[in-house]
Amino acid sequence: MGQRPFEFGRTIVTTHPTVNLNTKPMIIEQNTVELIITGGALLAGLVLVAAMVWVERRPRKSINPSLIPTTPLMFTGAFVCLVAVVHLVNLYGIHTGR
Repeated sequence: MGQRPFEFGRTIVTTHPTVNLNTKPMIIEQNTVELIITGGALLAGLVLVAAMVWVERRPRKSINPSLIPTTPLMFTGAFVCLVAVVHLVNLYGIHTGR
């Protein structure tokens, strides 16, 4: 049973919120620019990880160390991918934090 509103002075006070039946799914209301930027960050992270794996797997021609620090850049790319995936999940309406 719904509760009836009561009058307090000239203001009608209800004990439950009003319901909007004309709601749309969240993804339609999202800004497409934010989705494009997050997708680009995910793609950039994947490209960085793939490039660093390729640089590490190449056969060495000399004993000199490489000037590109592959392991920290690989972890940076993986972190960017993780943050981008969490952000995309949040954009689709799934709550991932506290």
